Amino acid sequence: MLLENLRDYGGSRMARCAVCGKEVLMPFRCVYCGEYFCAEHRLPEKHNCPGLRAAASPYEKELKLRKEIEKRSEAPMVPKPRRAGLTAHQEITHLAVGALLVILVGFSLIGYNFRLHPITLAVYAIGFAASFLLHELGHRAYARSHGLYARFRLDPFGALLTLITAIPFIPFKIIAPGAVIVSGITSIEILGMTALIGPIINLALSAAFVISGFIVRPLSPILFPLGALNAFIALFNLIPFGELDGRKVLAWSPARWITALVLSVILLIATSTAFRWI
Repeated sequence: MLLENLRDYGGSRMARCAVCGKEVLMPFRCVYCGEYFCAEHRLPEKHNCPGLRAAASPYEKELKLRKEIEKRSEAPMVPKPRRAGLTAHQEITHLAVGALLVILVGFSLIGYNFRLHPITLAVYAIGFAASFLLHELGHRAYARSHGLYARFRLDPFGALLTLITAIPFIPFKIIAPGAVIVSGITSIEILGMTALIGPIINLALSAAFVISGFIVRPLSPILFPLGALNAFIALFNLIPFGELDGRKVLAWSPARWITALVLSVILLIATSTAFRWI
């Protein structure tokens, strides 16, 4: 093909442009595709060169490399922890045990007053369990909606601390029976929002219980403790320590972290004060 486009002309080489067919005395040979071209079609982008990408200038190559590095830095890899591969049945078991521990902590807030009506006790138990389950399932659902691996797993040490603080006379409660394990390649924004979604759910539940308690006064003895528990769960999880949600939220957005923290403190004070007025 290349030889066909070349011919002698008075001792000089003539070439035919591979695009327009124009004969030129001093053709331009593309170093990427090897064809000959006239001055008009000599550039790779002018003759639709297959090696156009390879023809990028050093500046363009460096710029592309920098963008790729920045993209990777914004999309950190969240490693899949060991022993995180739970089956669906195992995850349900872990969630059930975690919910039971939270129910015990919830009942410790009312002094394990089992003299209450069975229906009242059932409402308490359902409310305490829902406060925990909605928090954890919120993490799980948000992470999975963004293509991440997410399953709840009990933490033996955290579960033991939760059980110990379920003793009535211990004033400070720890609610950390486990956590949703998240892994995959994602941005710090999605990772931070995955962590924040749990406390947001608890803040919304706390506000709903408090407002309902003031509107429906006969139910306030039930609603205010539920509101207090949700506010505490939100506040505790926003502590920027260890595997708690607060560390991830603070790393992503300090403004959102401080906003959620202040709201949880306000709601905890409001629910605790209202609970004493009952």
